[in-house]
Amino acid sequence: MNTLKENMVKSKNRQHGLEHIILNNNEDEVWEIDYDYGMAVNVSEYMKMNLVNTEIIKYSGSIKDFLEKERSCSNVQSHGDMTVCEKFHETIWTFDS
Repeated sequence: MNTLKENMVKSKNRQHGLEHIILNNNEDEVWEIDYDYGMAVNVSEYMKMNLVNTEIIKYSGSIKDFLEKERSCSNVQSHGDMTVCEKFHETIWTFDS
């Protein structure tokens, strides 16, 4: 049975799709979370914070903790660093929301 918090989070996810998080006040830890695709990507290498159109959330902890504890996501798994092209290397996590 879903709790009220889980229902609110899932409803918010369907409405907004993307969220941006800065972990531990470190701009080398900027994450874009896409709830529609169930992916969290470290976008620090190429994301300019002043160009982000959504509210930026600051969180003290890991991306795994944020997804599990703050957004009630399950099956949170790291897929390590992936090379998208020779200039960009991304750390990717997947999850079920």
